[in-house]
Amino acid sequence: PSNNHWPTQPPSTYFFLLSREQQLQWKLFNPSSTMADEDNKRKKKRKSGKKKSSSRRSNTEEESAGLVMTGDGEAEYVPDGDGGALVVVDQEPFNGEDMSPAPVPEPEAMAAEVGGDEEEGQQQNGFTEDGLAVAMAVDAGAEDDYVYAAIEYDPDAKPPLHRNRRFRVYTCLAIVLVVAAVAVTVIYVTKGAKGVDEQFTDINVNTLPTFEPTPSPLSDREQSGIIEQIEAGVLQRGAVFANMTVDDPRKMALEWILHYDQLQLNSDDVNLYQRYILALLAFSLDSLAWYYCGNHRMVNANETVDFVQEDCDVLSSTGLLESHKVWLSSAEECDWYGVKCSANDGVLRGLELMGNDLIGEIPPEISQLRFLQYIAFNGNCLYGTLPPEMGSMPNLLSLELQGNGMSGAIPEELNNADKLQLLNGALQYQYPYQCAASDGRIVNTIFSKGNPENGYNWGFMGDTVGDNVNKWKSMKGLHLFDNSITGTLSPALGDLKYLVFLRVHNNAIQGLIPNEIVKLDKLRELYLYQNGIFGDFPPDIGLMEDLQDLRVHENEMWGYLPDTFWKLTKMKKLWLQDTLECEQDEADEWKCMRSRDKGFQGSISPEIGNWKKLSQLLLNNNPFTGVLPAELGLCKELSRLHVHQTFITGVVPPEICLLRDEELFDHTGQVGVFYADCRPNNMTEDPFISCDCCSDCCDHTHGVCVSDD
Repeated sequence: PSNNHWPTQPPSTYFFLLSREQQLQWKLFNPSSTMADEDNKRKKKRKSGKKKSSSRRSNTEEESAGLVMTGDGEAEYVPDGDGGALVVVDQEPFNGEDMSPAPVPEPEAMAAEVGGDEEEGQQQNGFTEDGLAVAMAVDAGAEDDYVYAAIEYDPDAKPPLHRNRRFRVYTCLAIVLVVAAVAVTVIYVTKGAKGVDEQFTDINVNTLPTFEPTPSPLSDREQSGIIEQIEAGVLQRGAVFANMTVDDPRKMALEWILHYDQLQLNSDDVNLYQRYILALLAFSLDSLAWYYCGNHRMVNANETVDFVQEDCDVLSSTGLLESHKVWLSSAEECDWYGVKCSANDGVLRGLELMGNDLIGEIPPEISQLRFLQYIAFNGNCLYGTLPPEMGSMPNLLSLELQGNGMSGAIPEELNNADKLQLLNGALQYQYPYQCAASDGRIVNTIFSKGNPENGYNWGFMGDTVGDNVNKWKSMKGLHLFDNSITGTLSPALGDLKYLVFLRVHNNAIQGLIPNEIVKLDKLRELYLYQNGIFGDFPPDIGLMEDLQDLRVHENEMWGYLPDTFWKLTKMKKLWLQDTLECEQDEADEWKCMRSRDKGFQGSISPEIGNWKKLSQLLLNNNPFTGVLPAELGLCKELSRLHVHQTFITGVVPPEICLLRDEELFDHTGQVGVFYADCRPNNMTEDPFISCDCCSDCCDHTHGVCVSDD
């Protein structure tokens, strides 16, 4: 049938036998069966109640369905707006002559046919009481063609909780907050744990091997800023830890600070620098070989454990044992043996490790002990050069290095330490001393760096007493003897107005004694012997009124003693003996020998009687003339008098012989106290001097001395 000739009522109870297309076509020609009508009917049904579960399910499915007719007379399945299912079936075809609506059966007849109650009978055949077709629930398994079943729709039903948008938002927010709280807690606990190193292993997968070692993973301590602090504030000469080998003392000290030191200092601890530098000294100077308080190691049958020894005993100068702490122990560094700190703030002020078998080179990082005032490393086996960085130590007052095997020029930068009052770098040349290193080596200071294979050690060199010496404005004691210092005595020495001790003997210093030296009116000791100094004394030497000990022997000095010389009334020891005469041979080498014909000359003034504290007067091997003055007998403390190999003649005054009965003898039983040329000259001639109280008489010509006691 065409679309214009559809009946307004379904063909009795056979409506559900129609095909899907026929039912949809019919539905389109019955506008009364709209979606809005179906919704109103459904609401009325819900309010009136549902008597039976089977009837309720059928009514709901019938009311929730809607049909749509396509233009070509076929029906399609379309879901309704409330979530229900639309049931469509094939419509029975009509012939062209049946254009009038079919009669609608009475409700009573419909109920009788079905055999149910009145209400159920009105709907079981698919029609309402108004004659409208209603979709019916169909069992898909009852027919060959599959029919979609209608779904019961509950308008009060709520979507599942996980489909609720607000619930999902709040849930995600809660998860983010929990994760953040856990992360913060983990970071806080990790940072707060001291001494616990977490090791992380990075696996690097490469197809080709690398030629550089893989960097070790960094621990929390290594990432705490300690490395950066020490590199920036302690290391010198551009050094960085990344370029150091594992056996570098600087790297070893860092490892101890990071991992083995029980104090576990942080990067902001005020004593980090001084504790690191002291650890560096321990590793640089072989603390395991120290005579006192350096061995931190415990050795037993099964293993060797480092950094476990805590206490040590040291024999004091009074003969009593004193308790100290071992270096690199867990104690505060100020309690370590030889470490001196100020009591109120724990700042390092001094290091006293003399005679303790220190072996090695002084590291330049010691200069970063900014408040260090004195260093006493004398009597050890130190070698190498003096770090120029030590000149930047603003508070250094005393530096004692005598009795080691150091070498090289004393750096000019050391003159910048203008507060320095004592510099003792003596006894580096030909100073025999041995130390046993912890690795079994024998270090001998007489050789360069303690090793015979390196040849002899020549000690400190350079022009140390040159023009820059006056920068040491506070200098009181300058001790540089037994080295290889060259140059001349600079007139700038006269600017050291506080200088008390000047000992530069046994070096290679040349030239004259500058006149400016007489300005050193506080000078007590002047040791210039065994150098290449020539000439005579400055004429105003008498202005050095505090001079007590003058030793210029074994030089090429000559001339008369100035008249002011006898004004030195505080003189205790005067050594002028063994003046040298040097000549250059055919090979341009200098040859020196003692000579009684060259040197100081003139007679001994009677004013020597004013030297009340004179104890030693050594004038031998000089061309002195005249006689011994009787006033010499006023020097009651005189204990050594050498006037042999001179041209002094006459008779020894009895006043001097009386001294022999009091002081001119050796309390230890040794002889050789009073020497004079009282033996026959050339074995046959009269002696140069007649002496009844000399301890030793000498032959002036042959120089042979024989005890006369």
